[in-house]
Amino acid sequence: MANTNVDTDVLICGAGPVGLFMANECARRGLRWRLIEKRSSQSIYSKALAIFPRTLEIFDMAGVIAPFLEAANRVTAVSVITHGRTLAHMQFAPKESPYPFIAMVPQDVTEQLLLDELKRRGGTVEYETELTSAEQHDDFVTVTMDHHSQAVTINSSFVIGCDGAHSTVRHLLNLSFEGDAYGDSFLLADVESNDSWPANELQLCPSEFGPLAIFPMSANRRRVIATIESAEGDAPSFELIRNILAKRAPAGFEARALHWSSYFRPYSQSIWRTRDEHRPT
Repeated sequence: MANTNVDTDVLICGAGPVGLFMANECARRGLRWRLIEKRSSQSIYSKALAIFPRTLEIFDMAGVIAPFLEAANRVTAVSVITHGRTLAHMQFAPKESPYPFIAMVPQDVTEQLLLDELKRRGGTVEYETELTSAEQHDDFVTVTMDHHSQAVTINSSFVIGCDGAHSTVRHLLNLSFEGDAYGDSFLLADVESNDSWPANELQLCPSEFGPLAIFPMSANRRRVIATIESAEGDAPSFELIRNILAKRAPAGFEARALHWSSYFRPYSQSIWRTRDEHRPT
């Protein structure tokens, strides 16, 4: 018998790639669900880029693979290149997967494709809506949300936190991240490049100045990732990126324009449990 105390089966907090995928899965299974997002719209930044074969297989099982195959730039080879010569060239072609390539799909495109599929299934995202409190009962959770500066309270069978590193859901459950940051800091940059480099090959560039990686997003657009000693300003400048490329990139690689850049420091952290089954006594 359905639980008459609840307004929805699943409340999903956060409409990034994970939350959008979760909403699609709920819709595919005929569950009642709501997807809330504190931002006013989806991300417009490329951010995460590479989708590996196992994720593509999961997309296939979920019925959302087709638009990703159409949008992706497919990487099938990796070269290790110093400033002057090629040290190694390897094919990326796992035989056990029907998708033997790395799909380069910027995060803003990923979000839009998942959102389009969600809308096709009759769903939507409730923007400018944020979880503020939750109270656990025997078989449901009472949730209060800030929706366009108005308090809204609902009951949901499950609450799923897809709201990032600073997750409100995680904080409400008193779950701390365990682990630490890696020592190095990095920059990311999407640059317009010359088209003399293969669009299906990524380059790894060891250097005495620090490692550099170049991921092809298309025939003439590349994602550059490099270690840095210290950040200069809020985001890497085109001048800084070109200086790093001049020292570490393969000879002949040109950056002609900057589309987006950011600094980041990777972390190795996790929570010790991903589901709370506490029942009040």
